[in-house]
Amino acid sequence: MKLKNKIMLAFLAIGLLPLAFFGYLSLHLATVSLEEEAFKKLEAVREIKETQIEEYFEQREADIVMLEHAVESLIFKDTHSKADEIKAAEANQGYFDHFIKAYGYDDLLLIKPDGDVFYSVEKLSDYQTNLITGPFSRTGLGRIFSKTLPETKHNVTHIEDFSPYPANNNKPEAFISAPILVHGKLDSVLVLKLSIDHINELMQQRGGMGETGESYLVGSDHKMRSDSFLDPINHTVAASFAGTVAKNGVNSDAVNAALAGETDSKIVIDYNGNPVLSAYAPLKLNDLKWVLLAEIDEAEALIPVVELRNIMLIVIAITALIVVFIAMNMARSITRPIGGEPDKISKIAHLISEGNLTSKFDQATQHSGIYGSMQKMNKQLNMMIGNINQMSHSLASGASQSSVASEQVNVSLLEQQASIESVSTAMNEMSVTIQDVSSNAQHVAESSLSAKNASAQAKNQVTKTIDTIASLSSELGNAKASIQTVDSKSQEIGAILEVIRGIADQTNLLALNAAIEAARAGDQGRGFSVVADEVRQLAQKTQLSTSDIENMINLLQEDVKQVVNVINRSNDIAERSVAETQETEASINLSFKEAEVISLDASQIATAAMQQSAASEEINQALVTINEAAKQNSMGMGEISESSSHISSQSKKLKALSDEFEIA
Repeated sequence: MKLKNKIMLAFLAIGLLPLAFFGYLSLHLATVSLEEEAFKKLEAVREIKETQIEEYFEQREADIVMLEHAVESLIFKDTHSKADEIKAAEANQGYFDHFIKAYGYDDLLLIKPDGDVFYSVEKLSDYQTNLITGPFSRTGLGRIFSKTLPETKHNVTHIEDFSPYPANNNKPEAFISAPILVHGKLDSVLVLKLSIDHINELMQQRGGMGETGESYLVGSDHKMRSDSFLDPINHTVAASFAGTVAKNGVNSDAVNAALAGETDSKIVIDYNGNPVLSAYAPLKLNDLKWVLLAEIDEAEALIPVVELRNIMLIVIAITALIVVFIAMNMARSITRPIGGEPDKISKIAHLISEGNLTSKFDQATQHSGIYGSMQKMNKQLNMMIGNINQMSHSLASGASQSSVASEQVNVSLLEQQASIESVSTAMNEMSVTIQDVSSNAQHVAESSLSAKNASAQAKNQVTKTIDTIASLSSELGNAKASIQTVDSKSQEIGAILEVIRGIADQTNLLALNAAIEAARAGDQGRGFSVVADEVRQLAQKTQLSTSDIENMINLLQEDVKQVVNVINRSNDIAERSVAETQETEASINLSFKEAEVISLDASQIATAAMQQSAASEEINQALVTINEAAKQNSMGMGEISESSSHISSQSKKLKALSDEFEIA
């Protein structure tokens, strides 16, 4: 693999692996934190709805107990026969009609112990039928009548769960009843038909639940007890009783766990087949076995995690591009002084040191640096060794002509031998020098000049990081002070709500007393009774609103505490980051010292280059000496006949030395 590619891969690994790791860790922590936060909100909604539904049924029980006493006074106090009771009931038709409309009921019925329905406000098909022998004996009205029939005490109530009711086109109806006792004996059964509209109104208050958040009620038969917000067609109370549990009911793990008495929150598959965050609990409601669920789609609850993931992917992609750009520049700055791949340069130097001058250089481009210098050196050595070969051939041919001037030839040959030995020694020194240059060049490549520049850039970046973290810590302090102010104000609002609640309780009690007194006053107190009912209704709404506000404030205070905790943890992380960044700065200072080591290596390379130059000069001087000796030998060849054999022997030795080099 090329050095440039190695550097690029190293930079990508150093730059992207830590970023990817911390990105995954941050994404995981954000997911866990958001799930916990979403579950806490759902649990708060579940508790609010649970309180509202329980208060709703407590109020219905209070209504029928109050109405029980009013009916005793209006109908049964001064009557002596069933006919008189019917007349008295019909005479109070206006009062009863106003009552069911004002308090949100669908009908009011009076039933004798023998099962005869002798009075009804709405006069549906169940009116004047018998609940023991008639067609409605097995309906919800018949069942609640049977539950109430054995009662012998005042203020006892029963509730019958929703079920299809034939008298109202099989629309699901629920009932609440109370016994009417005269002289300690059961005289009649008072029944109020509950309206699903008020329950739906409570359950579909969705403040802060997003687009897919909802709360709903489910019975022990897995059928709806309130209409769904997300599926108002297939998952309503009416559709649930008209259809099947599989299509129109809810049989999720959360419902089954709540029916088993568990109160918890977890991720389940809802009736639409979607994963949701669900907070569930069973309800404590007289004769009813219902469960309450508050849910939100997991996809919506974790939208911030998806957005964070997308941002991190963009950051990683941008970082990768930046790292690639920096790596390419760094690789270029490192390889330019070398002039080529370090492995290739080392191989060429090794061949030259062994006398092999046949290395093929890339001739297509102009090379610089060490690679270019080796190319020039190889070319010069080829030329020099070629010249030496030519000289040895000339000496061999002239040896046969040497017959005179033996002394002069001997001197010349001695000088020629010494020069050749100098050439050999110089060539050996040059080989060693070239190896040193190659080794030092590799060391310089590994400790490149880029280390110093990178250290300087890292030091500047660390300084900026310290300033940014310090600024972040200051902002976290300001945010903590603001959150504490919000917490203080919410506690003041809670105190005010306590006062309002007390006033509403007193108003409700006074309205109840006024309604009873108005009922006793007969026709003269009807107008006052209507006013008392309206005042009482207003007081109840005030109580409900006060409870909602108090719950919201409690939720706000919990969120404030969590935010303060998060800010404190973030501040601690910021302080640790400053300390770790300072340690990084110390590490960068060590990088500058390593840059000095690189400078010393560069000096060694320069020294080796000077030695190479000196060795080349010695070769040149030796070749000049050889040339002069050859001229003298040529001039005296005719006079040196006796030493021709000796010259021939020396020329063979010279040829053997030059043959040790392989030239192109």
